[in-house]
Amino acid sequence: MAWVNYKINNWLLITTENCLYKSGKNYILEPRITKLLAFLAQHQGIVFTRDELIENVWDGAVVSEQVVTQSIFELRKTLKKMDEDHWIITIPKRGYKLDIDVQQIYVDPNTGFKLEEFHSSHEHTNDTLIHASFPAGPMTRAFNETSKETPSVTINNSNTIKWNHWFFDFCILTMLLITILFISWSNEKVVLPISVLNPRLIHIESPPQSADNQLSSIANIIKDSLFTSTNYISSFSTQPNAGKTLSLYVNQQHQLHIELFNNISQTIMLQKNIHIDRNNAYTVINGLLNELIQSLNYNHKSINNNLSFTNTNTLYNYLELPSAINNDGNANMHYIDSINKLIKSNPYNSYLLAKRYIAYSIMLTINNKETSMPILMNYGKALEKSITNNPLFLSSEIYNALALHNLYQGDLVESEHYLSLAALQSKQNTALGYILLGKISQLTHRTKQADEFYSMAMYLDPSKETLQLCEKLVFISQIHTSKSTPRH
Repeated sequence: MAWVNYKINNWLLITTENCLYKSGKNYILEPRITKLLAFLAQHQGIVFTRDELIENVWDGAVVSEQVVTQSIFELRKTLKKMDEDHWIITIPKRGYKLDIDVQQIYVDPNTGFKLEEFHSSHEHTNDTLIHASFPAGPMTRAFNETSKETPSVTINNSNTIKWNHWFFDFCILTMLLITILFISWSNEKVVLPISVLNPRLIHIESPPQSADNQLSSIANIIKDSLFTSTNYISSFSTQPNAGKTLSLYVNQQHQLHIELFNNISQTIMLQKNIHIDRNNAYTVINGLLNELIQSLNYNHKSINNNLSFTNTNTLYNYLELPSAINNDGNANMHYIDSINKLIKSNPYNSYLLAKRYIAYSIMLTINNKETSMPILMNYGKALEKSITNNPLFLSSEIYNALALHNLYQGDLVESEHYLSLAALQSKQNTALGYILLGKISQLTHRTKQADEFYSMAMYLDPSKETLQLCEKLVFISQIHTSKSTPRH
């Protein structure tokens, strides 16, 4: 039985090798992903439900629809690296289809030839000269047909024609070789890409509409650690010129899968699966952060104290906290209820108190219907009390929270002092840090400098939430933003 490969938009899906190939580029797929893509290619343009895919791709095995969704996500992730993420189309409330040109290619398993090539090599065999020692090639077939019409040629003439054929084919092959060498030389010239990628910009992506609190918390911890310990800029917003992509999702074995992909060299820099529970949360996450930063070729010291937690059970409970801001951009008061329960068990944990203070001040800025300034002031007092009891190690997040608290109280000198301490604890400033510097600059009548600080905040985190904080945090500010969104 012949093998079936598929030519999909100039890419060759080699089903026996589980890979997509084009012009020297090779992407390895998992066998189930290969089988899924091959099935969709075989039925190009047809919409299949998840149940139909389970029946045909998984052979009716007992698997959940989530397995299909995850497989489609992994396939799209690979296609995105190939700049072909438009292949798979989701039809709402129906299913998925492959919406691209497909050509099936049948391969003889014994010879490895495409069957159409194998058959074509036997075409016109009756047209060859009787005394020819090899089958006539495409370049000589016309000469052979002419010789049939003049059967009265001598042996010398026959040999002359044969040598002429050889010389003609040799000239053609030489011209082809010269053309190939010229094309190869031309391709070695440096061609600037249409969009220059920024090697210091990392796009952090996770499955859409993820309801996994732990996954979101780990992604935020990674983002904060990159700001604190490196000069890399990370963003959850889609960045077309990101030099690197960090993907996080939960695989079928319920493990956290992490992959760091270099969009410039098209190579995987880090790929691993980890299991997190209450007993290993601190060790596993701290090890992950160190390994991630090392894979970025960044010369750094160990960041064992970066997590600001000494109790692994407290860290695990922190990972389970929901997001402070919902997907619709509104404040999530359930976050305050959840972190208050965690603080009740850890009343002097300055990091938790700082996180609560910053989150509540953001909620107060974005949606003040369910928040109040007296509660925020009480949260600030609790934070100040905690640092007097534990002044040994304070992270940049804690110093930013203290700077914000003093800014609310009108103490600009103390606020600037805490921002300078935050700068000493981190390789680079955060978007919140630049917003606070902008507010202080406005209050001290340095308007142009304030605009620069707000622009830096939008540069680091080009989101609607950041713009609202620039405009409304502590007091109303007139933001002079450009028509185009700043790009990294």
